Amino acid sequence: MVLARSTPPARSPADGPALSPVEGPALSLVEGPCLDGKFLRIDGGRFLVKGVSYGTFAPGPGRAQFPAPARVAGDFAAMAAAEFNTVRTYTVPPMAVLDAAAAHGLRVMVGLPWPQHVAFLDDPRLVRQIRRDAAAEVRRLAAHPAALLFAIGNEIPPGVVRWHGPRRVERFLRELCDEVKAAAPESLLTYVNFPPTDYLELECVDVCAFNVYLHREADLRAYLSRLQHIAGPRPLLLAEAGADSRREGLDGQARLDAMQVRAALAEGACGAVAFAWTDEWWRGGRAVDDWAFGLVDAERRPKPALAAAARAFADGPFAAEERVRWPKVSVIVCARDAEDTIDDCLTSLAALTYPNVELLVINDGSRDATSAIARRHPSVRVIDVPPGGLSAARNMGLAEASGEIVAYTDADVRVDPDWLTYLVPPLLDQDVVGVGGPNVVPADDPWLAQCVARAPGGPTHVLLDDRIAEHVPGCNMAFRRDALLAIGGFNPVYVRAGDDVDVCWRLQAAGHRIGFAGAALVWHHHRASVRAFWRQQVGYGEAESWLDAHHPEKSAGGAPLWRGRIYSPLPFVRALSSRTVNTGVWGTAAFPSVYATGIHLLQVLPHSPVWLALSSALMLIGALLPDASGAASPLLAVGLGGWLTTLVRCVQFAWRSDVARLSRIGRLSLAQSRLVYRAVIAWLHVIQPLARTGGRLRGMWSMPHLAPAEGVAERADL
Repeated sequence: MVLARSTPPARSPADGPALSPVEGPALSLVEGPCLDGKFLRIDGGRFLVKGVSYGTFAPGPGRAQFPAPARVAGDFAAMAAAEFNTVRTYTVPPMAVLDAAAAHGLRVMVGLPWPQHVAFLDDPRLVRQIRRDAAAEVRRLAAHPAALLFAIGNEIPPGVVRWHGPRRVERFLRELCDEVKAAAPESLLTYVNFPPTDYLELECVDVCAFNVYLHREADLRAYLSRLQHIAGPRPLLLAEAGADSRREGLDGQARLDAMQVRAALAEGACGAVAFAWTDEWWRGGRAVDDWAFGLVDAERRPKPALAAAARAFADGPFAAEERVRWPKVSVIVCARDAEDTIDDCLTSLAALTYPNVELLVINDGSRDATSAIARRHPSVRVIDVPPGGLSAARNMGLAEASGEIVAYTDADVRVDPDWLTYLVPPLLDQDVVGVGGPNVVPADDPWLAQCVARAPGGPTHVLLDDRIAEHVPGCNMAFRRDALLAIGGFNPVYVRAGDDVDVCWRLQAAGHRIGFAGAALVWHHHRASVRAFWRQQVGYGEAESWLDAHHPEKSAGGAPLWRGRIYSPLPFVRALSSRTVNTGVWGTAAFPSVYATGIHLLQVLPHSPVWLALSSALMLIGALLPDASGAASPLLAVGLGGWLTTLVRCVQFAWRSDVARLSRIGRLSLAQSRLVYRAVIAWLHVIQPLARTGGRLRGMWSMPHLAPAEGVAERADL
């Protein structure tokens, strides 16, 4: 997004006079704020939110809840001097405040207040007014160079959510988000949630933001790990954290503020906001004087917490002395006929921020220009081998690697610059020998690949809890090299798929654990045609047959028996189990418990091979029987009903799929494009189980007999 401010945004009387120019690193906006995976990007560079909250203050002239212009300028100058880069407000700032922020190089997270502490959904006129006001304010301010993102709400009380019901509140926030986006499509939106209502599903917002106050680092980091799963592929922002110096003491406040910032950044948040800048606080029509969360006091005298928070932000996400101890990592890319994607993959790997990386490409008998393209990258060592399959190539990389840790990704993957920065620490700090992370479809993938990404059967992770995985996908995984060697590496049986499942299960059978890092993101290109998707699912089905033979204890009725939970935003996966939320007595639990109640057989059956085969058989028998028998019509109707049930459910899942952010297809209108997206997604839901079944049948006929111990041999010179 390129914003040219030849004319300033329109000013209202409440904006007050423009502030006079001040010295400072004034903002010069070329590219506005946008999403960059789990983080934000501004002007082509990653932007880590180093924020502090500001206000609320007693109403001044024009009823704006901000101090006098001179005080605002002084506060912002002090913030900039402490190297904060973001100010969070709880009310809409006058234009003069945004101008002052821009003059000091600060971005603003703008709060859009409305009466969320009452049963607002019971008043339709109030709901319409909330929407109109929010859209108008964002339209007016979105182009300002200081505007970072807009909070369309903050902490709807759990009692209000309980009164209206979570689904009504979610629908209201989704419609509010849609209306604001229609008014300012390029703006970034968030809703600031908090633990008592963390069960709300708010995928409509761009940034997942939470206010969290926990004083024990282990508890905070554990909860942030949970929030990363709630955020999914979106950035996670710790929108409020802090401590009261009256109760904790000045040194205690400083220690807690610094810990909370460090924990947020280490857990992969896109930033944090310290609460608050000053002890001056006005709420409910009066000054609040029985707490003191400010980094400075009401007279703007710095507390120890100011220096502590600034230092934690400066060191984040990991201090230099911590990065020094990180071991060498060998990144292994196994490629075969990957000339279309290998350059993009290696370019992203060359931009890794991890300090000590070895890059290896195992060219598995490619017949195209894969090897030649890879050799254009000077930091990459290319090893050409005869075609032997994916696991054999992974084992070759394992043998040639010199790093203490080996990380695997695929040639059709683009990694985040901080991929290893977040993937490696669990291997050092937790009792795990492997770790994986999420993979999402790139925004620039073609439209049909976007549909494939919303179809079942893609690579995903299975978690036993928020940090421990049962399975991590092969496009995003890392292991201690000695642990892989101890189990014989990868089983060469798995030439196309299944290698990652097999190695995870064998490591766990050996008594090891696999971790998960929610911020270690990669972008995984998906198949760009229905035919390619079909072939992929056939390969996955074939691998499942072989996994059944090697791991009979992990199979139930011909399907993998997962002890963990499959994490996916797909409506099909979510439909497999329902949620039970324990919010405490009258919704008073500070941290509600969310339980998955298990897979319902009736949810799975309409998509199972047995159901589809039986429905087809009944239709065929009914069609062949003579009408005089009396059984033809009922059999035909039952078989047709079985298939109709499956088709209706596939259409429902396609309708519930998130396609709001997808672009138009060719010359089609946006409405026509969304119809095509949903039609293709529904069709992919239909054919996916058929392809898997065909693959499983093929796997039974082509079952290889190779023991895992025949996998990898240690290099002679290591």
